[in-house]
Amino acid sequence: MKIGKDDVIVDVGSGNGYYTIKFALLCSRVYGIDAGYSACDLEELKEKAASLGLSNVEFLRADACDGLDVHDYTHVFFSNSYHDLRCQEELLDKIRANSKVTLIEFKPDSPFGPPSFKKISKEKLVERFSRHGFTLLDSRDFQYHYAVTFQKTR
Repeated sequence: MKIGKDDVIVDVGSGNGYYTIKFALLCSRVYGIDAGYSACDLEELKEKAASLGLSNVEFLRADACDGLDVHDYTHVFFSNSYHDLRCQEELLDKIRANSKVTLIEFKPDSPFGPPSFKKISKEKLVERFSRHGFTLLDSRDFQYHYAVTFQKTR
């Protein structure tokens, strides 16, 4: 992802905050957003960040399909969460120009993960993002996953 100290990251579908916390060690600010957070989840995640001395993390109960209610982000991150969005293409139009987007997704032939009909091949994802004004910057293949990074150019 080539994260820098000045980056502000939105971790969409941040769940237990694993990546959100890791990013907080590398950049200026991180927002972990997840529509499924309860008030208890938010309090636990806030305490976890505080116990690690991290003051640059904010967890929000939010639905990405309503837009990314963060105005200063430079990078959007999805780890095995993009395939579950009901607004996959609409969200791409809401992402700010010049922002980077990194996704980790299951390969279509992965023996685990979401049902096959939800898995998106890397080629289809690249084609979709290209239609919405994104340029592919990097791509990596792993045994059961792939990772891609795009930049929105328009």
